[in-house]
Amino acid sequence: MTLTASVAIAGAIAVPAALAATASASPATGTASAFGVSATGLVNIPQVPAVTSSSGAQNKSLAELPPNPLVKLKVLHTSAAGASSRASVVDLKVVKAALSAHLITSKCVAGKGSSHLVKASIAGHRLAAAAAPNSAITVPVQGVGSVSVVLNKQTHNADGSLTVTAVEVKLGLATGQAQTIDISSATCAAAQATPPHQPAPTPTQSTPPGQAPAPTPVPSDLPVTG
Repeated sequence: MTLTASVAIAGAIAVPAALAATASASPATGTASAFGVSATGLVNIPQVPAVTSSSGAQNKSLAELPPNPLVKLKVLHTSAAGASSRASVVDLKVVKAALSAHLITSKCVAGKGSSHLVKASIAGHRLAAAAAPNSAITVPVQGVGSVSVVLNKQTHNADGSLTVTAVEVKLGLATGQAQTIDISSATCAAAQATPPHQPAPTPTQSTPPGQAPAPTPVPSDLPVTG
């Protein structure tokens, strides 16, 4: 299958439907977190810069990554504030995966997530700015083999929270030397459901203890005798 066909089928160049608002939801509670970049495999990069918050706002920025042969970038920024989180990466380059982007962001608010890419491409093919959730593509990269990419990866966690990773890259699978890179990841708790409104009970008349209820007159016609 050609790259163009696989991208189109996966929805990576399609404009996603807008996220629908949930009218019956109240603000989320719990813990939010975010990180800019992480990598596991032959090259390991811890989640940086990582932030976590269950109430007040937390923000971190990083101008560059620790020296590594895999990922290059200019600025990382993350924020979290209990009900929401956000991550952004500026001027990213993953040379081995032929991936580059001017800006990659993800955000998660009350159980709803999205991602956005600016001038992002892989192996010379432009990636969608706002891909549908979990848009997966596989592309051939010279000297590396197949590179798998998931855009706007959304994972529902066991505790009910949502994790949005703007770009997940996997390479080296064919050689058995797997390498995974996660770029711009944000996690937030789901919104709490609001209980449906219950109408107030209708007041009823009560009879004081020891007293018989007052008789209720019933209109009727009595027969007349001569």
